[in-house]
Parts: sequence; structure tokens; C-alpha cells
Amino acid sequence: MLDRSHYQLLLELSRAGTVSGAADRLYITQSAASQRLRQAERRFGFPLTVRVGRRLALTPAARRLVEAADASERVLTAAEVDAQWLSTAGEPALLVAIDVFDHTPWLTPAIIEFGGGPETAGLEVVRAPAGDAHRLLSDRRADVALHAGPTTGPLHTRPLFDDHLVGVVGEPSPLRDRRGLTPDDFADADYVTYSTTPQAGFEQSTFLGPVGAFPQRILRLESVTAIASLIATSNWCSILPNWMVDTRSGVITIPLEPAPPPIAWSLVQRDLNNEAQRSNAADQLVNLLRR
Repeated sequence: MLDRSHYQLLLELSRAGTVSGAADRLYITQSAASQRLRQAERRFGFPLTVRVGRRLALTPAARRLVEAADASERVLTAAEVDAQWLSTAGEPALLVAIDVFDHTPWLTPAIIEFGGGPETAGLEVVRAPAGDAHRLLSDRRADVALHAGPTTGPLHTRPLFDDHLVGVVGEPSPLRDRRGLTPDDFADADYVTYSTTPQAGFEQSTFLGPVGAFPQRILRLESVTAIASLIATSNWCSILPNWMVDTRSGVITIPLEPAPPPIAWSLVQRDLNNEAQRSNAADQLVNLLRR
């Protein structure tokens, strides 16, 4: 088996193409890098590199190791940084995963209220790739996540409140003075969305899809704050949960006709039964969000 230093060498070899280049990246001597490479090959019993001209190319077996090394190195580096912070933090933190729904009017009051203490953890936010918030919970890289729409799976779901979908346009839009927007209003529009994959309970399945009114031009931005920023100064439009729209950013919300079914917001959390401070913090966050 290889240790982390061997994987780091293979990773840098794939980037530099030479032992000397990999050694420079790792701040070790060329002889130490060569010795490390030979040691890795002895442990496996087969070559990990082939010479192509003046450069070293990785074998297919080594490339597979590099794929794993790249993913593992990023996770380990992040964990080391977290460990350094946690060693000085003095108190645990409730880790809240935020994905595309990154308009956070609740965050400042939560941080102020979550001063931490002997019974309640503080609060921190971790960024989740689109659709991956639940995976962060399953991997214990986050404790709770906000979720809109139906929920599935083994994670604990705590209902918060009902919301509704609204049309979102900017001042330059010809739709800005409309009292209501129908599916046909979006058929020829420049439409921006955080996901092009239809989701149960959202506009593709409850508003546009049933009448076959799909925008001809669609742009994906995996951030509702970025969507609002674009819409505010252009003819782009969208349909978003009302809670996720900051009208102070220069956008206008318009009711949809006919009104789609409400969107249920919930807080999804991993098992916190043996973590009293984080569990208390999750309870506190639920109470704050329900206000």
C-alpha cells in the first residue's frame, strides 16, 4: 500500500511531467522524488511511469491512482484546515450547507443569536455544489441544510413554512408592469434558472410543463443571488421561491397565473442525537426560521 507522500508525488508528476518538476512542487530534492517513485513501484510490483521523449508519462494504472489522489488530497487538505480552526475555536459549530439557494436573510440574525456557549453551538456556513447538500450531510461534512420542495431519503426533515413561486423580472423587462404572468409569457423569454433538471413541485412540473410552455433560451446560474443580479439590469427573467428573492437588489416579483402549489421549506439534518450542543443549535435555527 502507498502512503500519502507517494500519492502526492504521482499527482505532481502528472502535472509537471518530470521528476525534477514534481520535486520542485513538493519542495524535496530530485533524488528524494526518484527514490519515492521507485518505492511506490516496488510496493505495487509494476511500473507507474513510461518515458516519452524527455518527459515521464503515467501508465493507465498510475493515472487511476492520480484520479483518487486528486480527490483525496482536496478532502484531506480541507480537513486539515478545518482541524486547525477547530483546535482554536473553543466550541463546536453547527455547519449549515448552502447550495443554489444562497440568498440568506436569516444568516445575520442567526449568527448574532448563536453566540455559542456551554449548551448551544455556534454557527458556520459551508458551500455545497448544486444538488449535493444532502450528500454533505451523509458524509458528515455538514449538519443541516435548507431544502425546498418534497423530501426523500433517511435524513431527518423538520418542516419550516410554506412559500410560493413568483415571476422575477428587472426594470428593463417589458414584463415589469404586468399584474400577473402566465406560462405563455415565458415561452419566448430569455430565462435564467439555477437548474435545468425538472424538480418536483417547481415551475417545470407545476407551471410551465403542464401547458408545454418552455422558454426557447435558457441560462443556468447555480446561485439565486447571481440570478437576481443578472435580472436586475437585463431582460432575463426567472421563476423562484419568493423567500429567495431580494427585491432590494433591483428585481421585481410578479404573481404567477394560475398560481402553482405552495413550496414547502424544511430543515434537513443528519443524526445529532449524541451531539447535544449541535442538536440544541439546530432546534434554535428551526425556531428562528419559523418566525
